[in-house]
Amino acid sequence: MTLAEKKQQVVEEFSMYDEWLDKYEYLIELGKALDAYPEEEKTEEKLIKGCQSRVWLDGETKDGKLYFRADSDAIITKGIISLLISVYSGRTPEEIAADDFGFVNEIGLRENLSPTRANGLVSMIETIKKMAQDAVSKAPAVLTAEDVAALQPLYADVILALKQVYDPEIPVNIYDLGLIYELNIDKDRKVSILMTFTAPNCPMADEVMHEVEESVKRVPGVTGCTIELTFEPVWDRSMLSEEARVELGMDYEEDDYGKLS
Repeated sequence: MTLAEKKQQVVEEFSMYDEWLDKYEYLIELGKALDAYPEEEKTEEKLIKGCQSRVWLDGETKDGKLYFRADSDAIITKGIISLLISVYSGRTPEEIAADDFGFVNEIGLRENLSPTRANGLVSMIETIKKMAQDAVSKAPAVLTAEDVAALQPLYADVILALKQVYDPEIPVNIYDLGLIYELNIDKDRKVSILMTFTAPNCPMADEVMHEVEESVKRVPGVTGCTIELTFEPVWDRSMLSEEARVELGMDYEEDDYGKLS
């Protein structure tokens, strides 16, 4: 069921009741249906600020969707938070963050609550939206096929920039030397690099990494660059490109790919 369909279903369910006393009874039943919330997880950090009653809410992102758990020590408030998470739990953070929660006004919930409960409802909505917005900001940008195609020239330019940076001990650029383990460019054209060195104790590591960052940042279109250093797997001569082997005059018939000197 889509988000729009779920909201419409809620509106229709509430329209079945003529009196708000009956609608309150329905909210109470929704609250009773909430999954149990472990007592040890009812911490101060999970309390929704601005609610007169205590309301605990947390969320978990799984497979690109945001799932909520909640509880309250007040029966009507528990029904309200139950109603909200029944609509929004299992939706993508983008869906939740972009929604106006307008169905709440359609069913007349806010106008039929006491002022303190109405304020609590607003706090619940704001908290759910904030959690969704935070999840969106933390999620990596998803690249479409069109995005990937559009970024190919930028990848080529970044590789050219990396080939301008040389290893301090071996006269080969770091790209052909095989020191770049991963090169990624996100939708915002930020470059992330996972790289290594030929030896863990390279005394020039910081200088080379700084040179890599500055070289990449100078590429037109690049908006930022982050570099992570790793020594897993450990670099060996098999990672050299064909161009590097030719440049170093290595003997291809030798099992150990020749000697670096």
